[in-house]
Amino acid sequence: MMRCDYHRLVQLQYEITPADHLEMVKVVRCTRKTQVIRIGLDVVGLLLGFAVYGYFNLVWGVFLITFFGVLAVLQIFMPFLIHRRIYNRNPRLFGMKTVTFDDDGIKSDGAMGRVERGWNAFEKFSETTNLFITYLTRDVVGIVPKRAFSSPEAVAQFRDLLASKIRRA
Repeated sequence: MMRCDYHRLVQLQYEITPADHLEMVKVVRCTRKTQVIRIGLDVVGLLLGFAVYGYFNLVWGVFLITFFGVLAVLQIFMPFLIHRRIYNRNPRLFGMKTVTFDDDGIKSDGAMGRVERGWNAFEKFSETTNLFITYLTRDVVGIVPKRAFSSPEAVAQFRDLLASKIRRA
């Protein structure tokens, strides 16, 4: 793998759109693994409810069927519910900001003030079709939309910067 040695300074201005935030929620909160586990538990609960109702004809069977059926449906809508709740309650978090990435870390200036983090504060990063996601912890993430970059080459350079400073998820 070829490695470039040059001073890397990337400065971007962007705001996090609802689409950006929803994509991040789907990646961070609703991974395929957790969805499969949750839906699997819902199916087991539904089967238990049908068994209780079929063998004992009890109200508990109807309750279990209804409860786990509702949970299964909620799993489909969970990313949208999480997104709406967080995004709509915190508009200043997602407004226009100027973010600088360099060899020392990340500096962000926005409506909420200035935030500086060294690279050692980050656990990992991941990449989607439209975003870079930086993880301070499992639940605290930063979003960098690829649309903020001027070219595909700038996106590639930023990817290289992240990969040299933080482990890839």
